[in-house]
Amino acid sequence: MRRRLRMISAGLSVAVAVALVSTGAAARPAPASRGRVPQRPLPVDGAAKFPWGSGVARVVPHRIVVVWRPGVSAASGRELTARLHTSRIAPTPGLGVDVVRVPAGHSTAAAIHTFRRSPLVRSAEPDRIATAFTNDTRYDQQWALENTGQSHDMTDQGGGPGTMTTGTPDADVDAPEAWGALTVHHQVVVAVIDTGVDITHPDLQNQLWVNTAEESGTPSVDDDGNGFVDDVHGWDFKGNDPDPTPGNGIENSHGTHVAGIVAAEQGNSEGIAGVCPDCRIMALRIGSASSLTLGNELKAIDYAIRNGADVINLSLGSPVWSKSERSALNRAGKHGILVVAAAGNDSLDNDIDFFHHADSLHQAPAFAPSYPATYTLKNILAVAASNDRDNYAYVSQCRGSAPLWKCGFTNWGHDSVDVAAPGVDILSTVKQGQGTTFPDYELFDGTSMATPLVAGVAGLVLSEHPGDSAVQVKNAIMRSVNHLSSLRIFDSWAYAVGQPKKALRGKFTRTQGRINASKALATTDLSSATALTDGNIDGARRIKGKRTGSVAWPADANDVYKRKLVKGSKYEIDLTGPKGHDLDLWVWKPGTKEIFQFTASCFSSPTCPAFQAASARPRTPNETVTFTAHTTGTYYIQVNGWYSGGSYTLRVRKR
Repeated sequence: MRRRLRMISAGLSVAVAVALVSTGAAARPAPASRGRVPQRPLPVDGAAKFPWGSGVARVVPHRIVVVWRPGVSAASGRELTARLHTSRIAPTPGLGVDVVRVPAGHSTAAAIHTFRRSPLVRSAEPDRIATAFTNDTRYDQQWALENTGQSHDMTDQGGGPGTMTTGTPDADVDAPEAWGALTVHHQVVVAVIDTGVDITHPDLQNQLWVNTAEESGTPSVDDDGNGFVDDVHGWDFKGNDPDPTPGNGIENSHGTHVAGIVAAEQGNSEGIAGVCPDCRIMALRIGSASSLTLGNELKAIDYAIRNGADVINLSLGSPVWSKSERSALNRAGKHGILVVAAAGNDSLDNDIDFFHHADSLHQAPAFAPSYPATYTLKNILAVAASNDRDNYAYVSQCRGSAPLWKCGFTNWGHDSVDVAAPGVDILSTVKQGQGTTFPDYELFDGTSMATPLVAGVAGLVLSEHPGDSAVQVKNAIMRSVNHLSSLRIFDSWAYAVGQPKKALRGKFTRTQGRINASKALATTDLSSATALTDGNIDGARRIKGKRTGSVAWPADANDVYKRKLVKGSKYEIDLTGPKGHDLDLWVWKPGTKEIFQFTASCFSSPTCPAFQAASARPRTPNETVTFTAHTTGTYYIQVNGWYSGGSYTLRVRKR
């Protein structure tokens, strides 16, 4: 028999020793009121210049997400929708987002094009499905909060039922020390945008955000006038009703598991303790585990903004770069909301492009970069997973039973991922009666589990320092990480092509560290922890005719340059690199926001309007792009070391 879950009480007597990490610029103000060698994908229709056409992105057929411009009336939106022979699905007044259905026999691409040309529309794109980042469905004790080296159960137990493992003492987030240091106890709202939350779970029912106007109002009446009737604890955007409880099936307990990690009630003798005792969960269901659609996600983000969320947790991801998703999260940042996002579970580098179909090693397609984690927005905090020994996450049953390179799962990124947090053998709440470890609890691993730990730490910081901005909270968390030598090594199947399978060494996140809640509360230096690099659009350097440089994977895999080009002129851009290495050359058009800006259309046709790209085959360090500029503006030229690196020469010529 499996061990019964040990009941955990937050009523602990804790001796706290907190050191100020640093002092200086941007000090915090006083509290205010408020295992395989990766293969290149086969291109679409044999066209080698389109490496993104792998079929990894899952697009909902005949559905379009339309984001209206501010001030557009509902009547005007309905009129345009009807004129284009489309129909709105579950329209939600006031959100500025509609999901529309294109009838059979009509072109979805043509409808998107027409929507985009309308002055009423901010953006239009195919509706797509994101993936919930969870690896397994078994777990046990909360070593992530306080790790004494205790025995705990494992997910997917390699040794059979009852198999235990132990970790390294203090490979944790120092949660008890942080709880003991709290003095202000400001309530913080964390929006969990996911598969839903079991709002009657005994460990969650007292930890939910409450819309007091609806709670005390008249049933079946929109008492607060926010466009939602009886939305006491959130909303179900899939069912279009006020009950965000998930469907049955352990995979649909993903959002409930996330919510428990953030804020399960402490001291109630009911199972587990969340990392943030003063956090309240705003439960926003956007689908089941297999159908977390973009349209519902955008509606949920807008709801979180309008209804006072402080933090948004997004334990999901897609290979599709979405203009509307990025804009919605940027808008959240302008309203002071920190967005914490999962890096992904494919043991890949989010600083490079990679797509792989499902096979015997991967039961699901593998992809990088992963969005929304990889958007270069100041209010996004991207999270990798670590384990109970402060390694980058591999499933625990691999110890002694398989080479670790076969078992790693967390994504990483020298420029694109900010911190690591525990994400292996994480015990949390599930929909009542769905657990196998314990009826109402289960063990999961994934960056999905690491992300709410970070969201909970953000809640702790805001609870103690309610005057902090979203970016200041992000900086406090990043500046207070534990820098561990074990996080300079990565065991992964994603190795350089043709190289032996061995541990990688390098800098795998911006901080090269694992979060520490206690230190985050005490950090006083809130200045920027995310300085620009030359590996993204924002940090692009100017080029006239020739530049030399160097890229080094798995560290700084990208250099980006910029140059103003003239409409109608033909240009040739040449990249020359070291023999035996694989360097890629990309040219991105004016208006590009990120490198690897793969929009949904890039996955469904052999044309990608966002950029021009060099051939990705054969594997070579020397590449050339020749094209005619279709508009005058700043173009971006990217040199990428695809699981490779070395010195290079880049030349731009007008022909």
